Amino acid sequence: MRTIAIAVLAGAAILGLAACDPAAGTTPETQTSTKAAGKTSGKPKTVPIKLVAKRAHASKSVLSDGGALSCVKVTVTNQTRKSLEVNPLYFSITDAKGVKHSVDEAMGEYDGEIDATTLAPREKAVGLVCGKGTFVPKTLAMTNPLFSEAARAEVA
Repeated sequence: MRTIAIAVLAGAAILGLAACDPAAGTTPETQTSTKAAGKTSGKPKTVPIKLVAKRAHASKSVLSDGGALSCVKVTVTNQTRKSLEVNPLYFSITDAKGVKHSVDEAMGEYDGEIDATTLAPREKAVGLVCGKGTFVPKTLAMTNPLFSEAARAEVA
């Protein structure tokens, strides 16, 4: 009788663990947040920073060492009510293989680089962001001055 009770309790514990498997994404927390996320107020949510990114080719500057560059033309739009700092060092490019490329190594090697500026509300900045090497840009990310990600865009 005792072994049956232990077997029943062990089976219930296994079922309980399987029902809350975080790898399966079915924990009570994710179930609740998934349901809550499904509710919308009907208004489309405005993102604070809008990024539009397209593949581009850059003209080499007089400072170029002649190496290959992979570039993205970016349009940054400030959709907040505050000023927004934009700096070429705030960008990174992730390629189609998932490798993240820093843009600091290629700075100054091409013309048309996005300027370091401060955007007022509803202002835009347009310019190039390039990484060293030959790769296919897939995603462009922009950080804020504290280097946490502020916006991300798929490269067209």
